[in-house]
Amino acid sequence: MWVMDSGAAWTMTPRKDLLDAVRAPPISEVRSASGHAVKVAGVGPAAFRAPDGGQVVLKDVLLVPGLKANLISLRKLGQAGVSTTTNGSKTFKGLRGDRVLWDLHESRDVFRSMWQIPALIWESTKKELGEVKAGSGVQGECNAVSAAGVTVSARSGETDWETAHRRLGHVAMPLLQQLHKEEAVKGLKLSGQPNDTKCETCLLSKFTRFPFHGVAGKSKAALELVHMDLVGPFPVRGSKGERYFLTIVDDWSRLMWAYPLKQKDHAASTIRDDWLPFVERQSGHPCKSIRTDRGGEFLGGDLTAWLKKQGIEHQLTTSYTPQSNGVAERANRTILETARALLIESGLGNSMWPHAVRHATVARNRVLTKVADDMWVPLERWLGKKPPVDMLRVFGCMAVAHVPKPYRTKLGASALWCVHLGLAAESKGWLLWEPSKNVLFDSRDVKFVENIMYGKWEKQPEARVTQQLEEITMHFDLSEPADSEVTAPTASGTDEGSNEDIAADAEVNDPEQQQQEASKTPSLPKRRKQIGGGTKDWVKVKEWVNPTIYPARTRMATRKLLSSTSGGATTEQQEQAQGEDAVLFLGDDQESDDEEPAYCFYAPIQPPSMDHALAGPQRGKWLVSRDAEYNSQMENHTWDLVYLPNGKKAIQCKWLAKIKTDEKGEPSVYKSRLVAKGFQQKEKEDYKEVFAPTAKSPTLRVLLAVAAVRKWKVKQMDIVTAFLYGIVEEEVYMVKPPGYEDGTGRVCKLNKAIYGLKQAPRCWYNRLASALEGIGFRASACDESLFLMGEGESLLLLLVYVDDILLFSSSDKEIDGVQRKLTEQFKCKSLGEARYYLGMHIERDTERGWLKLHQGQYINTLAEKYSLQEEREVVTPLPSEFKLIKAAEGEGVESEDQRQFQSMVGSLLYAAVHTRPDISFAVGQLARVVQNPTEEQCGAAERVVRYLKSYPTVGVQYSASAQLSQKGIEVVKEKGEQLGEGKVFLSCFADATWASEHEDSSSVGGYICMVGGGPVSWRSKKQSETALSSVESEYMAMFHAAKEIIWLRRLLKEIGHEQTCATPLFSDSKGAIAMARNAVLHGLNKHMRIKWHWLRKEVKLGTLDPIYVKTQQQPADFLTKRLAEEPHWRCARMAGMSLN
Repeated sequence: MWVMDSGAAWTMTPRKDLLDAVRAPPISEVRSASGHAVKVAGVGPAAFRAPDGGQVVLKDVLLVPGLKANLISLRKLGQAGVSTTTNGSKTFKGLRGDRVLWDLHESRDVFRSMWQIPALIWESTKKELGEVKAGSGVQGECNAVSAAGVTVSARSGETDWETAHRRLGHVAMPLLQQLHKEEAVKGLKLSGQPNDTKCETCLLSKFTRFPFHGVAGKSKAALELVHMDLVGPFPVRGSKGERYFLTIVDDWSRLMWAYPLKQKDHAASTIRDDWLPFVERQSGHPCKSIRTDRGGEFLGGDLTAWLKKQGIEHQLTTSYTPQSNGVAERANRTILETARALLIESGLGNSMWPHAVRHATVARNRVLTKVADDMWVPLERWLGKKPPVDMLRVFGCMAVAHVPKPYRTKLGASALWCVHLGLAAESKGWLLWEPSKNVLFDSRDVKFVENIMYGKWEKQPEARVTQQLEEITMHFDLSEPADSEVTAPTASGTDEGSNEDIAADAEVNDPEQQQQEASKTPSLPKRRKQIGGGTKDWVKVKEWVNPTIYPARTRMATRKLLSSTSGGATTEQQEQAQGEDAVLFLGDDQESDDEEPAYCFYAPIQPPSMDHALAGPQRGKWLVSRDAEYNSQMENHTWDLVYLPNGKKAIQCKWLAKIKTDEKGEPSVYKSRLVAKGFQQKEKEDYKEVFAPTAKSPTLRVLLAVAAVRKWKVKQMDIVTAFLYGIVEEEVYMVKPPGYEDGTGRVCKLNKAIYGLKQAPRCWYNRLASALEGIGFRASACDESLFLMGEGESLLLLLVYVDDILLFSSSDKEIDGVQRKLTEQFKCKSLGEARYYLGMHIERDTERGWLKLHQGQYINTLAEKYSLQEEREVVTPLPSEFKLIKAAEGEGVESEDQRQFQSMVGSLLYAAVHTRPDISFAVGQLARVVQNPTEEQCGAAERVVRYLKSYPTVGVQYSASAQLSQKGIEVVKEKGEQLGEGKVFLSCFADATWASEHEDSSSVGGYICMVGGGPVSWRSKKQSETALSSVESEYMAMFHAAKEIIWLRRLLKEIGHEQTCATPLFSDSKGAIAMARNAVLHGLNKHMRIKWHWLRKEVKLGTLDPIYVKTQQQPADFLTKRLAEEPHWRCARMAGMSLN
């Protein structure tokens, strides 16, 4: 309680815990009106929250231990510019300017000032809330210590009433008092007396109507009757895509479980596969009855039939009377109110609601519950012994987690700031969120600052270094069940592939595939690495979470698993880890303090705007980066400052912020870029031509394949602020960059092609091409982004993608010479040996002669972006039962899910085009329904991501020793060709699946062109014309493959590797091969368009040589249809994909 005192010369308090940073006082004592002297122990600031939500800080508050009340000096407030108004001594308002600092009303139980003017209690809310009384609609009214206080727990282990109230999820004060009085739980040591001031968070979160009163339960044992209900959909998805949560309440103990779910139909599988087996095993009691409403999630599917088969009674509520399921409805309200209070107080974003729900459930299971005339603690009744609460901490408070020695340098910080999100589900510790890296992890070595919440810390990060820390030493009773007693194991309802794996395995026995079973099964790639070793502890890597300041769709980050010491995991540990995304093992042989936890960190996500970047913890780095970019613009004379001519319009501009990472996913550059809003330009006035070529993906792979075979050097460089070297020919005006306005009203008349201009890429390409031609390069006729210089052994190749450049040569000297010449004209950065290019990892072993290209980092980022990193692994891209059937108008998913599906398919296309031909068929199928996908198709897209996540480092590999398949080697030898070292061969496989499209009986064709033993070009596409036979569809597939072969032969010739013999074109259709060689089967193909028979011409010219292979030797098979596990991976191996 604070008292406004017009006679006090100083603001004073007897409570040290209300002050921050106490220092020596300016005076030694104060005197009362009676002349009694009281010593002053210190002075410091006290902080309050104003009605508008802002913060009010009272400076120079004296610490006077002998006082009986907290006094606020009106004299000091007046000196600070605060004016006060009163209305008949009943109201008292304080203002500073137009801002209301308090709005108070008179209370009877207060001290009066020495001038006999009624003293007024400081209320942390507005008058309307301050006057709310019990019975006016606030159920379970909670009187806690005033929110004005700043509480720090004592080191003795005692906790004040306010902190205990907040730790237990804002439990009602009467319940907390009874809990303390009856010693119903262990570790609840409270100091002082409970205060009757209302808790603002409780008022804001629990202001509801009176509840319906239900009938008390009459169960005699655990699981005799269980109440269930589903809550949702929530307007904001959780960090793993959750939109609902399933509430389960045991009628006998009133123990609650809460399962966040992605979809409503996951409820049945969660009950059947996760909750019921777990609780029956833990309690030793069979479930007898389940009571639910008549929602489709409980009546649909096979849940009702399954319950009947298990002998479990399924009780249903009367239609339109949710009160009939009052126990579950009341549990929903309890959990939601508590979770709402946790989110409001913590300042965390609403996407954290699954964590708040979980913490709310954990807390409510540990407080007294009233049933009829009896009260008990649910978890105590369930376990048969008192549950501990001493490990609970305030949800959303700031904490400092210890960083183990192996993961920090000698001079590095030994701890990191993070946010507490509750007890860890799978380990004895706490779940923490590290905001700057945006990662969840478990730890048991934590110091908490329970009076500083994330919302306050985010706005005033400097406060983090001045707060007192409560050091926590963990004392868990290992004989007790883990907190899975409350949350149970991870719900398979959030895993959309629970039945898909079974279906995929069963597909091997499909009659169409049985003939292939005799083939040798290829070794599958490793799904994940188990890092470290030993037998002590394991900590599961947590999910990427959606932070408060960054929208969900920008969650793009890269995983980095920090390696630990050597040692193998035991079989038991491997079984424990089965199905998890990644597991870190902590072994006995590690040097650690006690048992240090394993950590896994992720690279920072990309900020959506410069404003967000400057509001984050790396503000200083972004300011330096932005200044550097601006100075670069000035040095390059990008613009002239002029007054805007009449009739002209200046386009806007903005700053972009991007964190560039290295091949390990570590942040390497904080890049600021000034971008013009080119969409405001007018055609023919502000720009004319805009086309600019970029490197084709097959060109890159051909050059890398040849480099592997010929053992060429491959080096990388980029051009700094490349577009600024392009000259703008049109007259374009732009406003000054944000943050650098000079107030003169002048605008920028652009001289250089700044990023964002429609013509900027073309201006830059023309400038670069001119510079390259000036030093002896010539542009390729096959790909204008490829430049060549020299011939034979002195040949040097340069491939450019905007400002990223790769150089290929047999000589380091030649490459270094070109780099020096380019540096004379542009500001360049040499990056050495190529290791990471356009999001692709380039791994190479020059001695063994192989080169691998994969997108492991991008794939892990993709899984985290869509919250699928912890989903169950799958071994094929599509399930066995998948059929592409377009939905009728209005039958597709909601618009939000549609947008996510479109984004997901676009992301998958990037992988399919560059390094993953094994998903080309699946992605091609999904791309055809992006305008109106169904739930099944959305699930199929997620499955493709899960498949990639299961094998993230699978890619394409090239090697001189694996140039051709065995069949290819036989063909080359028959033609008299030599297989000498450094010889580059091109081969191709084409295939089709006839009439596989259910809607129009179209066929799907595909091909794979290979150089250096690996795929350099591939395609999977629905054929544009309907084939009347399988021979026709195979013939058309060979036609498209032939077109790509012609282009590849020309490209290889340009770079000095002309194909001197016909390129083998392998097909498993003898009829199609016969048609390609001669005008046979005329009666069957005379209707075909003439263009298809161009293939026959190329065969006669000796460019192509159609050759028959058996289906079991046809790698292009997986480009034309969905395959089971064994044939799918056999095709991948034959296609030259790296499976390790």
